[in-house]
Amino acid sequence: MERYIHNENIRRYRRLLEEETNEDKRALIRQLLAEEEARDVPATPGGTQDNPKRQ
Repeated sequence: MERYIHNENIRRYRRLLEEETNEDKRALIRQLLAEEEARDVPATPGGTQDNPKRQ
């Protein structure tokens, strides 16, 4: 689940950058995007730990 949230945050920040025209807000979004991209979120092997019902 953590990996999914990480990927969705990156997608959201990239979309916000495309839409935002205020340069101060764009700078903040770029910073948030860089921080999120730098986070080390381990992939869950097989996906079974993210969803215990799925095996």
